[in-house]
Amino acid sequence: MFPGMDIMPGSGTSRVFVGHDRRLRLAWRIVLAWMGFFACLLVVGVAVKVVTSWLPAVISNAAASVGIAASALGLVWLLRRHVDRRTWSGIRLNLDRAAIPHLLFGIVLAGVVSMVAAAATVQLGFADWGWSTDTTQDVATKGLAVTIILIALSTVLVQAFPEELVFRGYMYANLGATLPLWATVVSSALIFGSMHVVSSQGATTVAEHAIYAVAATGFGLMLAACRTVSGALWLGIGFHSGFDVCNNRITVVHQGAFIPAWLTVLAILIATAAFTIAVRQWRAPVDWQAIPGDT
Repeated sequence: MFPGMDIMPGSGTSRVFVGHDRRLRLAWRIVLAWMGFFACLLVVGVAVKVVTSWLPAVISNAAASVGIAASALGLVWLLRRHVDRRTWSGIRLNLDRAAIPHLLFGIVLAGVVSMVAAAATVQLGFADWGWSTDTTQDVATKGLAVTIILIALSTVLVQAFPEELVFRGYMYANLGATLPLWATVVSSALIFGSMHVVSSQGATTVAEHAIYAVAATGFGLMLAACRTVSGALWLGIGFHSGFDVCNNRITVVHQGAFIPAWLTVLAILIATAAFTIAVRQWRAPVDWQAIPGDT
């Protein structure tokens, strides 16, 4: 054994990684899920696309999308079973009679919120109505039908389903085992927003990247609200899918208006999250100080 590398039970190094319940500590479980999620995107997704590159683009993209969704499902199952040593039910991917209504309602709600956000940015002078540059190019080069299929595959199987499964399923369950409900919601939103520092959505400066990450945090807050008020993932999966399909596709942001446009979207997302929670509090009050537990 090397000096300073004692990892026997009860040692200092062991306690850094393993808690009193002999499980990997919360922070490390979150990091492991985060790294696994990016592995699903960058390793599995790319590998499937390379292997199927000889097929038509739609089929290759469909295979990669299914591979990403399936690998994310497998990742969460493995983490839940072998790292958490807890039951799958805590993920809340419930297959019951409420699943489809929640999914559809989430999509409709996201469409309404996206239209309100688009109208607000146009009315405030930050954007004009019109198809986004990316959408226009895709339709011109691939055709309308193929573009719709690719957008649907990307939003549902690459973004909405795996992200909700990992962030509002696995991470939310683990955070809720230790933190009060309000801290679980806020923490999951912050973790989700920090992931988007590496995204762009047209951001070119450091300030624009930072604002986009903040807006993604507001998006994560709304998705965490969906998870909290419904008790399952399907409302969030629907909202995530609908928002990714609609947002930033029917308006063209003016040059230099990236930051105020996204701040407008952020304000609307926060207002929607607050309204969603308020409706739940009115119908069936939630104890925000309680620790949800990891069932």
